[in-house]
Amino acid sequence: MDTVYYNLTARRVRVSGGPDLLKFSPAPAEAPAGEVLDFQRCRRKLETKAALAQLREAEEESRDSETEESEVSFPGLRRERAAGWLELCASLSVIAVSAAAVAAFLITI
Repeated sequence: MDTVYYNLTARRVRVSGGPDLLKFSPAPAEAPAGEVLDFQRCRRKLETKAALAQLREAEEESRDSETEESEVSFPGLRRERAAGWLELCASLSVIAVSAAAVAAFLITI
């Protein structure tokens, strides 16, 4: 999206006895005060930096994988194990709270 600034000077003109009309004549553009930001250029520059960083990381990983072929890691398997443990802990928490509620009810009777 481009931002366009228009500087116009207007003067009233009467045409053949009709209503007043506005006629716009262009004024010379003044230099903007302060720094003008170009967001598209900034975004392209940041995207280029990020892409170069990813390429460097991929190159380093390929070098590391060539030197260390004996060790293989499975991040997906670790996530599944962690999710399983979290689900087990949540289930045990629900059971413990339910047992505490039953015990509290039986004690008050």
